[in-house]
Amino acid sequence: MITTFASSVWDLRPDSFFSSTIFTIAGIMFSVGIGLIVTFNPSGVKNKDYLRELRSNIQNIRNSFLLHFCLLSVYFIINQYVADKKHDLHIKTPIEITFSFSIFFCLLMIYSSIYFVVNFLEIQKLNNDIFDKLNKE
Repeated sequence: MITTFASSVWDLRPDSFFSSTIFTIAGIMFSVGIGLIVTFNPSGVKNKDYLRELRSNIQNIRNSFLLHFCLLSVYFIINQYVADKKHDLHIKTPIEITFSFSIFFCLLMIYSSIYFVVNFLEIQKLNNDIFDKLNKE
């Protein structure tokens, strides 16, 4: 819906430089997030049930990061091939409705970038919460 609205209202389309920039930023955020996950150290946690749950959550976050980065890479590659393509819907209304593939894939890449940032902050918060809880005991 956002893509259709943006495609119909604006003639401006994301170019190769814009999508490359989004991909680069997302790649950096992915690297930082994966770095946090890989170096996450729950060594001070003594409760075995909590440790098992913590490891499971970290593994789920890692898998999600990897999945989103793979999808992001696919979006970027497809966008390189369809950057100048659009689809016009001809409905009997005075408004011309357009769907731009480049806007669609760039929005998906922006979403993935935001996902990396939000999860990066959540991992940091989890690390701080564990540290605070261990120091409290």
